[in-house]
Amino acid sequence: MTNQQPPDPATVRAVFARAARAPSLHNSQPWHWYWDGSEAALTVDSTRLLPATDAFNREQVLGCGVMLHHTELAWAAAGWDTRTSRFPDPTVRAHLASVRPVATHALTEPEQLLGAAIDRRYSDRTAMDPPSEWVTTPKVLEFLGHRSHTEVTFLDDSGVAELRRISELTTRLRRYDPKYGAELNWWSTGQDLGGAGVPATARPSAADRAHVPVGRQFPAGTAEPPEARADDAARIVVLSTEGDAVPDLLDAGYALSAVLLECTAQGLSTCTVSHVVEVLSARAMLADLIGHRHPQVLVRIGTACSPPPPRTPRRPIDSIIEMRPRHG
Repeated sequence: MTNQQPPDPATVRAVFARAARAPSLHNSQPWHWYWDGSEAALTVDSTRLLPATDAFNREQVLGCGVMLHHTELAWAAAGWDTRTSRFPDPTVRAHLASVRPVATHALTEPEQLLGAAIDRRYSDRTAMDPPSEWVTTPKVLEFLGHRSHTEVTFLDDSGVAELRRISELTTRLRRYDPKYGAELNWWSTGQDLGGAGVPATARPSAADRAHVPVGRQFPAGTAEPPEARADDAARIVVLSTEGDAVPDLLDAGYALSAVLLECTAQGLSTCTVSHVVEVLSARAMLADLIGHRHPQVLVRIGTACSPPPPRTPRRPIDSIIEMRPRHG
């Protein structure tokens, strides 16, 4: 075990290509990795920021937290144990974590299951039926959140009704923000996004969009259920943290990844909801709703009413990981 050779470059590329299926704000994929031959350093890619949507870069760090968890699972599913160091260099604020594969191991069934969940997971922005498995799922999701210092709060009917009002307020306020509108349109309809963005096939049609009242108002797409639907019946959970600093955001992203993949492994459909935490007044209202913690992101969880859309694009692997072997 102490003489374990590091993985070869082909394995490294395959692992990070799989981990890159991680979701992010507008599928912007705001992460960059540096591989030195034995360890990978995770940094925020400053060229992928969305200043009009995410003014404080909260969701970019959160997305990197999702990527970090996906990466650890992708290594595990490739048969490698890893050692992760968070914020290993306090003088470099953009260096969020380093992941070192340290030894090979026999693949376990849970690792195979979660690795396959990375491949299958997608953001279902259309209306959903209620989750088909919900007896034990809440306790499992709470456990996964607590492992990453994140509270998972389940909204009841009155909470969902209040969230709908908060979402409507956010949408109406954002109509008067032309920079936000331009950014949203560019990431939705841009012609040269380099394997990023949210294509029409992943966005609800104009008819179905109205049935998801807590969803972000993307430009109308082509995704819709095969038959007429009632309003969205997904359960909604809020992920929140005690603090609101960069480590808290990384924790919340890590927990978000765990929640999404557990739901996927259980055959449930999911979609993150973040527009209601991007406007300060709306975020404050949501904080009041859940008990004055810092809400970081929400998730809709249900049963899919439509077949999965085509896979959303991902950036070429060479654009997200820089191979810089260490020379003696």
